[in-house]
Amino acid sequence: MPPTSKRKRDPHDDGSDGEELAFGKQILPVADLPGDFDGEPMDGLQYLFTVRRDARRLPDFTRVSNPYASPESTIPQIPHSGSSSLSPHPALPTDDWCAILETRFSHFKANLNQPTAYAGLAHDAGRRSMPDKRERDLWWAFLEGKPESEWNITKTSTKKQKKQGKKQLGMRGWADEPEQEETSQVIIYESSLLNDEGEVEEVLRLDPTELLPTPSGTPAPSDPDTSMDDAAVSDVPTLTPREPTTKLIKLIDEPTALHLLMYFTHWINNHLEKGQDVFPPRSSHAHWIFALLSRIDDHVSADDMNLLRNLARACMALLRHRIERKLAPSTSASSDIPDSMTMEACWMIISIVVHVWKQKDLWMDAESMLRRFPATTV
Repeated sequence: MPPTSKRKRDPHDDGSDGEELAFGKQILPVADLPGDFDGEPMDGLQYLFTVRRDARRLPDFTRVSNPYASPESTIPQIPHSGSSSLSPHPALPTDDWCAILETRFSHFKANLNQPTAYAGLAHDAGRRSMPDKRERDLWWAFLEGKPESEWNITKTSTKKQKKQGKKQLGMRGWADEPEQEETSQVIIYESSLLNDEGEVEEVLRLDPTELLPTPSGTPAPSDPDTSMDDAAVSDVPTLTPREPTTKLIKLIDEPTALHLLMYFTHWINNHLEKGQDVFPPRSSHAHWIFALLSRIDDHVSADDMNLLRNLARACMALLRHRIERKLAPSTSASSDIPDSMTMEACWMIISIVVHVWKQKDLWMDAESMLRRFPATTV
């Protein structure tokens, strides 16, 4: 049997014969007629031309109406407390105010992110300007304006203090002689006078009230113990809460800002649950929250959005608490701290979260909260 001969592949052959023909590809010859030809086809070539021309004029697909289709039923709209069918609560910020706030917040955020937003001394990398983001208690001391020795505490210094305390306890345990308690000094108030020879003469101190000439004279001096207590209270320095500065805000990145906003949510909730003296929200805290929100990107993850929503709900709860205290006859505004966070500041924080990050449902919740109270008292 002779060997089968194989045909060599022509290098100029494009292989079009072996490929599967595409749909609609011309196989038979077609007459070359003008596009407006309207005569009767005389042969098969002209007939194929008219067939292909009419096929190009047909639509790509057609739709037949369903004879069994039923008319669509309209679902009645249930009026919601936050829908446009009801007039907005008079205490709710207006749309114009929210639009202006959103615009100015965007401008503030853009200006803060400029590389030349702060032209000052370079930051010293070896010195801490603020506590670490995981040190919540130290951050509260920092915001309250306490000295650096109370908030600039590193983990290494804390470990050293613990080791020194253990070392001192061990040395006391092996001491041969027991420690002697320091005797308290008893202060005896006596009066001393100088006689004619220059010697000190001790005399008995009399009651100052007995030395007064008349009952209507000079009042008796105050108790020395009470005066010492008053002096001790006056010597305590008043702390000024720290305000956010451009230098500090530029050092805070987005993860740190979200962490600190979570702290503010925790402090506000604890203040509402445990009492007025526990983590009181201050006006400086509102400034910090406003500045920290400017460090958050417009597009955040679901977990980060949950943190922002919790912050807005905490401010909403603080608003409700302030309104309830205002309506309660047994409470007064004098019991609040002088620099407490105002209701306007709460509305600014809520509005930024709602309009910048498009959380419109929180606005409806705020309006529902306001409708629990009379419009004239809010």
